[in-house]
Amino acid sequence: MNKIICKKQFSEKVFSFDIEAPLIAKSRKAGNFVIIRVDNNSERMPLTIADSNMENGTIKLVVQKVGLSSTKLCNLNEGDYIADVVGPLGNPTHIENFGTVICAGGGVGVAPMLPIIRALKKAGNRVLSVLAGRNRDLIIMEDEVKASSDETIIMTDDGSYGEKGVVTVGIEKLINQEKIDKVFAIGPPIMMKFSCMLTKKYNIPTDVSLNTIMVDGTGMCGACRLTIGGETKFVCIDGPEFDGALVDWDEMFKRMGTFKNAEKEEMEHYSEHIDSTKKSECEACKTNDDKHNDITESIEDLTDRNANWRLELRKSMKPKERTTIERVKMPELDPEYRAKTRLEEVNIGLTKEMAVSESHRCLDCAKPSCVEGCPVSINIPSFIKNIERENFLAAAKVLKSTSALPAVCGRVCPQEKQCESKCVHLKMGEKAVAIGYLERFAADYERECGMATVPEMDPLNGIKVAVVGSGPSGLSFAGDMAKMGFDVYVFEALHEIGGVLKYG
Repeated sequence: MNKIICKKQFSEKVFSFDIEAPLIAKSRKAGNFVIIRVDNNSERMPLTIADSNMENGTIKLVVQKVGLSSTKLCNLNEGDYIADVVGPLGNPTHIENFGTVICAGGGVGVAPMLPIIRALKKAGNRVLSVLAGRNRDLIIMEDEVKASSDETIIMTDDGSYGEKGVVTVGIEKLINQEKIDKVFAIGPPIMMKFSCMLTKKYNIPTDVSLNTIMVDGTGMCGACRLTIGGETKFVCIDGPEFDGALVDWDEMFKRMGTFKNAEKEEMEHYSEHIDSTKKSECEACKTNDDKHNDITESIEDLTDRNANWRLELRKSMKPKERTTIERVKMPELDPEYRAKTRLEEVNIGLTKEMAVSESHRCLDCAKPSCVEGCPVSINIPSFIKNIERENFLAAAKVLKSTSALPAVCGRVCPQEKQCESKCVHLKMGEKAVAIGYLERFAADYERECGMATVPEMDPLNGIKVAVVGSGPSGLSFAGDMAKMGFDVYVFEALHEIGGVLKYG
């Protein structure tokens, strides 16, 4: 948790926040950004660091109220806490003594430009700054910019302050005034595009910051993927600053509209005071039918191939009948719908009826080759047979006895190359049992019903084990050690455990 020390309002929708983050304040450089989450239900939001105070251990962020996350942040006050602040991230601005440099900032783009101006001045450059906004209220941090600039020009669209005109008018005025060696431009993408078109005529190298299209800040989501000089780059890890002459601006504008509809929908929900992340009660768990929820049996009974319930299942249907059942097809989001959203899984998951039907395809082999294909040796027939008798929580219990993260494995493990590739159905020319789909179903059922249980564990042995990093591998190892009786401590640099599972 990071405390808001100071909040100031520049205009109706633009605010600055001084936030406690001592380690970031000490190590940040011009051009670096942070990722913040306002609360535990908020998305990740990249924001470039405008300033820092090492003595107070604070960083300054300037935020414009645009979408849901920025609105949530701007509604906070001094003394409130932000869930996460992670950074510094991104490549710092390349600073050297270029000679005479123009620094053009449009709107809130002045904030990330300020540390660049200071760094350039410290490196011995002659710094000429251009601040631009639609009107006087949108000219921010003027005094701070002037303090580190040799000359400052103010441009407003309506002429209410400084000179009337757009930012390119101010840039060209300085170009005609003296020899310019380098230009930095940060602001709305359309402003940066036209600034680059102008400087290209004068053969002046121009760097721009493309931070407006970043999402997760780690390069994993791909939302900020752009073509730069004919090569694919990720703004958050390869930038955020690039040579503006090499940017595919048309692609940039398309990227900016990716989440427009989704953001509009979330804002509507927020305005109606609806928690968009609240999950509705699991429909599957509204029933009082205990057969879905019986977990009183021990792991030994649940996995005993010769248990009475297991023998009855094998007698209930002949192997030949089981092989005639068609493999279930995973339901997916409608293609037109999923083309407009990146917030939901494409694979919806199996219903109870689909899972039970698929489980009937398992022949419950005496020597199950599917287990040999599983890297962690899950007792696959046992969890599937528990699904067949519709004891879904028991199926999850069997899975968790050997797999720490069955819901994750059911989604991402390459079952077609591992357990399913060994399925006896393939030898008969049939499709393999959908082991991955069934694993996901059992794990999701337990979680969504709110009836998750801790796996059976050995008595504590008094030995402490440290696990550094709480990603999937770290959590899996920690879970296995805990089940074996070790006293496990997980160390994580971020505020919450999960690694890629939590932070994307």
